[in-house]
Amino acid sequence: MITPDYVAEMAAYSRWQNDTIYRICDEIGQEERLRDRGLFFGSIHHTLDHICLVNRSILTFLDGVMPERASPRQIVWSDWEDLKRIRLMQDDILSAGGREWTEAWLAEKIVMKSPRFDDPPTFARWVMVVQIFNHQTHHRSQVTSALHAMGIDYGNTDIPWRLGAGYFAG
Repeated sequence: MITPDYVAEMAAYSRWQNDTIYRICDEIGQEERLRDRGLFFGSIHHTLDHICLVNRSILTFLDGVMPERASPRQIVWSDWEDLKRIRLMQDDILSAGGREWTEAWLAEKIVMKSPRFDDPPTFARWVMVVQIFNHQTHHRSQVTSALHAMGIDYGNTDIPWRLGAGYFAG
């Protein structure tokens, strides 16, 4: 079981990492973001789009609604500015979750109703909250690897070194 404090910390960490990636991606430009780099989703843009697509699905599911199916191979937000706007909105939702999602809400059981499942799985909501953060980290690491291959120093990704976290003085 996780706590609202966990959600708040992971939301702050995720925003920090997203801010760094999107700043660097602004700097490298559209051509470099769209170049096929051999990532699971090909390009940096498509990988970041996929993160937002899955975030949208999980956030919809957390509200008790089964998300509409979308192919992971499809790019939902092809416009870079739209993708940045969606990412910021999702970061805001996750930050609000750290303030508003109670332990009782996180512990509530939800059913993943879908025509794909004869026997739909049931699990605590917190499992999907952990999944949203884990999924983002997994795919952001693919992007940071691509940036590294481009000779770009991405910087720190360690939770305790997040600016403003207060874990270290100075």
